[in-house]
Amino acid sequence: MAAIDHRHDADTSTTQTRAVGEAPSPWLALRVILSVGAAVLLLVGSFLEWANGTDGSALSIRSYWETDAGSAESFLMSAGIVTAICGAVIILGLAFRGGWLTRFAGAVALVAFTLVVVQLGREGSLDTIEDVGLGLWFVLAGGVLALIGGFLPSTRTVDAVDRSVDVDSDVDTVHTHDDDD
Repeated sequence: MAAIDHRHDADTSTTQTRAVGEAPSPWLALRVILSVGAAVLLLVGSFLEWANGTDGSALSIRSYWETDAGSAESFLMSAGIVTAICGAVIILGLAFRGGWLTRFAGAVALVAFTLVVVQLGREGSLDTIEDVGLGLWFVLAGGVLALIGGFLPSTRTVDAVDRSVDVDSDVDTVHTHDDDD
């Protein structure tokens, strides 16, 4: 009687990719331009009119949460200090690869814009969109540019090496044959 027994495990293959180096991304220039533009808009917007003829540097920091906040005693106590700090943080965010700090500062600027506009609406001085001063529009534009710029990559992977390894499992072939002699 003849019996043939073939034991064969499945072939396995693996692919590995590793980065050999990093280089500046082609998007880096656009990221820098958008981030610097956002910072400039936020810094300039901090000193322009926000509402009712009042500059962001003269409006009290309490205007983010109170309807009748009054005026600020100094720039350090004004609502404009928040957006000015956001502008400085955006420039600082260019030092990091990921852009998270730039995105964070942009989001804070958008929240600052939203809070002031909500308070203007609550106090009744926001009848039309034209009641929002040019400085607040600069803050909005700076926040949006910072968010966009923060998502652009600063580096890219170059010279990636793909290595494929095929592993054939041990193939055991057992062949038996019985003779009836």
